[in-house]
Amino acid sequence: MRVAVTGGGTGGHVYPAVAIAEYLITSHPEADVVFIGSSHGPEEAAARDQGLDFEGIDLTGFSRKRLTERLKALVLFTRGTFRCLEILKRLGISCVVGTGGYAAAPACFAALLRRIPIILHEVNYEPGLVTRLLSRRARAVTLAFEGTENLLPSSARTVLTGVPVRPEIEKLHDAETRSSAKKDALLELGVQEDRRTFVVFGGSRGAEAINRGVWDVLQDYTDREDLQVLHLTGRTGFEDRRRSELEERLSGTNLIYRAFAYTDRMDLVYSIADLVLARAGGSTIAELTTAGVPSVLVPFPYASGAHQEENAARVEEYGAARVMRQECDNASAAVREALRLIEDTSALRSMKVACADFYRGNAAKGIVALVEEVR
Repeated sequence: MRVAVTGGGTGGHVYPAVAIAEYLITSHPEADVVFIGSSHGPEEAAARDQGLDFEGIDLTGFSRKRLTERLKALVLFTRGTFRCLEILKRLGISCVVGTGGYAAAPACFAALLRRIPIILHEVNYEPGLVTRLLSRRARAVTLAFEGTENLLPSSARTVLTGVPVRPEIEKLHDAETRSSAKKDALLELGVQEDRRTFVVFGGSRGAEAINRGVWDVLQDYTDREDLQVLHLTGRTGFEDRRRSELEERLSGTNLIYRAFAYTDRMDLVYSIADLVLARAGGSTIAELTTAGVPSVLVPFPYASGAHQEENAARVEEYGAARVMRQECDNASAAVREALRLIEDTSALRSMKVACADFYRGNAAKGIVALVEEVR
């Protein structure tokens, strides 16, 4: 079995692809798996970290603003498709699994040209461009949300699987594993066991509006000796002077504030979290509900097709999250709401139960079962 996984541009498309590849290798040790993605995105680092072979393509996302940028993206897409035709032939690929994002398009289109079966995975409620264009010709389209099937052609074969998450996050369902991860978190993240833990992040690259909200609001909570804030700022946010200024201002106060640019141990973060404030990408929602962590979701207002708004609405319907809108370019109101909610232990308990209701189970297993059909 020789399988290519493809997807990227952002971590929300990359991590499901990595999770699928990991499960495929674990369940089929004889399988050859390669990750095809943009040479400029987070794909290569994520693939290499998991020991996956990686084939990079020079790509860029389609801009809706400038004609010159759209033309450049089209030229790179065309070149990328020809390169993928060569890769698929050279490696003898028998199936391509695409998890979306502009980085998935060349390999998926190349697979169709070579008559190689493709399986698409849609991480968002609103189908992305690649899913919409190729759903009729895919062997199957696996979905994260109930209702997405109604937004695709009736001829498309859809399967509700949920979103694959990394194995270490999936394992947090086991009480012993979660307890062990929590002990590691106390050491690695510099937090205390007897405090409520509020975690904030904006995705793999951070989020300026969310960072600004944290930096604006936390200075009003310096007397909170029962609270600690773990803030994943993104690399750009970590270099912002406001981060260092807040750390200096909070030094010696009762509130514990720990800022990190990034961590690849999100299992440790989730194990210690009482409440998370985050964007509403499909992969983020999958990780939160899998780990059973209540959340305040702040949809990115400029996401294509407002897909984060739709994602957040579905999770809020279950009762697993609260949704707060970003006001202009600041998420201060959302941060204040989260700090109010973390005091409501009854609400948090109900949200954890709702996370379990939303959780789909081992999504990677369901997707790999479809790969097995075409090998």
